[in-house]
Amino acid sequence: MRPFVSLSLCLILAACGGDQDQRTTPDETGDLEVTAGSGRTATMPPGLDDSRWRWVEAHCTEGPLDLLARGYAAHVRVHQRGENQLLLVHDQQFATESCEHTVVQQATLPEGGGESWLMEEVVRVAVPSTDACYGRPEENRPGDVRMTDGRLEVLVQRSQWCNGLEVRMVYERAAQELLAEDEIVRRYVAHFMRGDADAVAELFAQSGALLEPFTRTETGDPYRHEGRNRVQRWFEESFTTAPWRAMKIAEIEEGEASGGATQRVVTWEYMDPRLTEPMTGRSRFTIAAGEIFELQIELTSEPSLREPAEGEAAEGEEEATET
Repeated sequence: MRPFVSLSLCLILAACGGDQDQRTTPDETGDLEVTAGSGRTATMPPGLDDSRWRWVEAHCTEGPLDLLARGYAAHVRVHQRGENQLLLVHDQQFATESCEHTVVQQATLPEGGGESWLMEEVVRVAVPSTDACYGRPEENRPGDVRMTDGRLEVLVQRSQWCNGLEVRMVYERAAQELLAEDEIVRRYVAHFMRGDADAVAELFAQSGALLEPFTRTETGDPYRHEGRNRVQRWFEESFTTAPWRAMKIAEIEEGEASGGATQRVVTWEYMDPRLTEPMTGRSRFTIAAGEIFELQIELTSEPSLREPAEGEAAEGEEEATET
């Protein structure tokens, strides 16, 4: 499936938090340089790996940030990557605006010690994929990830949430829960655009299957990859064929429910450097107990491949895209 919710090379649009013309954004010269200040050294909080948190409040430098008027609610799952990096996967809802996001944020400790983490928004998936819902991604900024009185605090300097001032998001620990169907779809898209085959495969049940149209059987049917390991291997190989992938969800529909499983039918647009224009398709997710049991990918347009540059090896159409 390929919702092309613009990469995180995203060039888009309206800000998430407040009117941009209310304040002048501070000078950002040297913003990402870690310099001496309070003398505090950023450290990795213990016990965050594979934890889940519920948003409870937000603050800007000048005071509380009211998001309840927008019907805001959010959960974040935290995954530790080595000794110095966290991956924060945010599922956000703006009920008043009928808008939902999955945002993947990477937080990296400074090399050699320092006060500030580097906070990077890696990818953003919005449903619906309108400019108003998508908003404008955060630039890379200094920030902090810390525990205060048992609560998780995520700080980003010069944030769009606060019109150029620091934002502090506060979360309380939450019980682990199964992912909802639409969360699974958005995470699939987010991890697909990141090129993270392991994270994509983790969304599948151990016995889950992928049916894809890029490898054909002798009878011309879509090829079926059975089991999470084979699904992971296919995505891992697929992600080597393009340096980036952009996906946009055009629509998510509820399919027929059967035997305790639910279905989501997702129409999408997809783009990568090998194509001259976006291609379109449809993906059918069969989901049960918070996992994908079957994903069937269908193309609804033929890929239009650009002419390879001199010295480049031409690639077969079957490699033109992966979903």
